[in-house]
Amino acid sequence: MISWSNITVGGLGEIITGYTPPTKNAEYFGDEYPFITPTDITIDSRSVQTERFLSQKGYEYRKNRLLPRNAVCVTCIASIGKICMTAVPSVTNQQINSIVVNQNKYNPYFVYYLLITKTDVLQSIANQATTPIVNKSSFSSINVCVPPLPTQTQIAKFLDRKTEQIDELIRIKERQIELLQEQRTALINQTVTKGLDPNVEMKPSGVEWIGEIPARWEVKRNKRIFNERDDRSATGEEELLTVSHITGVSPRAEKKNVGMFLAETLEGYKHCSVGNLVINTMWAWMGALGISTFDGIVSPSYNVYELKSSEYLPRYYDYLYRTPNHVKEIIRWSKGIWNSRWRLYPDAFFSMSAIVPPFGEQKQIVDFLEHKNNQIDDLIVAELRKIELLKEYRQSLISEAVTGKIDVRNEV
Repeated sequence: MISWSNITVGGLGEIITGYTPPTKNAEYFGDEYPFITPTDITIDSRSVQTERFLSQKGYEYRKNRLLPRNAVCVTCIASIGKICMTAVPSVTNQQINSIVVNQNKYNPYFVYYLLITKTDVLQSIANQATTPIVNKSSFSSINVCVPPLPTQTQIAKFLDRKTEQIDELIRIKERQIELLQEQRTALINQTVTKGLDPNVEMKPSGVEWIGEIPARWEVKRNKRIFNERDDRSATGEEELLTVSHITGVSPRAEKKNVGMFLAETLEGYKHCSVGNLVINTMWAWMGALGISTFDGIVSPSYNVYELKSSEYLPRYYDYLYRTPNHVKEIIRWSKGIWNSRWRLYPDAFFSMSAIVPPFGEQKQIVDFLEHKNNQIDDLIVAELRKIELLKEYRQSLISEAVTGKIDVRNEV
């Protein structure tokens, strides 16, 4: 690498730190200039779509901070090391340092790939401060090694082609995962509402939104299936559980960023046992409910229900209440001025209808779905692992190309 040169990031062009105009002044925001923030930048994607734009007045507030097309933007506060490039003249907020590349000497696309390999360096610098940050001076001082401009262009073109091929493979894998998840949803919906026998005799359920059901099945109101449970903890020392539309009922300790207020004392929280149905009253319309597989306590604002009889299999109802039509019915019965204020109260829940197969069929359905779910989970895990390996290969390829470890001259 005799012809390669050691310089600093600051030597690649002009370094510009972004800004945010006073947000109280609505005139600063409009539709003229994309306003890039760290949340707009996606890992492994050079392009960026912004949620907000600045107006002409917003630009004039600090007009010397406008970035031209093909500036390289790097998050240096908060999500350290996310990188994108501007497609049009843009402005960033103060969490981003950008390089307006000197294109007489350096290829902006090469610089983009080069900085991807410096994420660990950025993280190391950021971690030296009390608040993780890479200021303009530290950012400008990062050492890099660059080849002559023609070689930079060759490397950038090579990586553009190769990373697009890899990204397309990743998109295919992600779509396969989506299809598997859709298959799971359709399978659960069909099985818990129609049973396992496609040739079984059907009958009208008597409930329009349920439609036909197998002849041996029943439809009952929830008040005939569940009792409300409202006994409270005297100490608050039991395991705290929470409910979401993604995980159902799970220990709060397993969630890292639940974003919820935790009371000073958990005395008076509601008891919940294995097999109880717990409904997050506020978010039931999103499907935030589930049958608990834990003993513990839940928020007093939740509703807890226990099955009246052993003829009802808890896991069957965990599947049933998550089906699309049941979620729609929850929305219909919920009360509130707007959706973020909708609540599903016990009287409404008890008025809703549910399908009741014979216990033996409930068990067959649950066993079948558990088996199929495990198969689908295994397939999803396999696809996720392939995506992980593709991303690792992508990163390795970029690193080897921009450091000259692979010769790309015959690859372009």
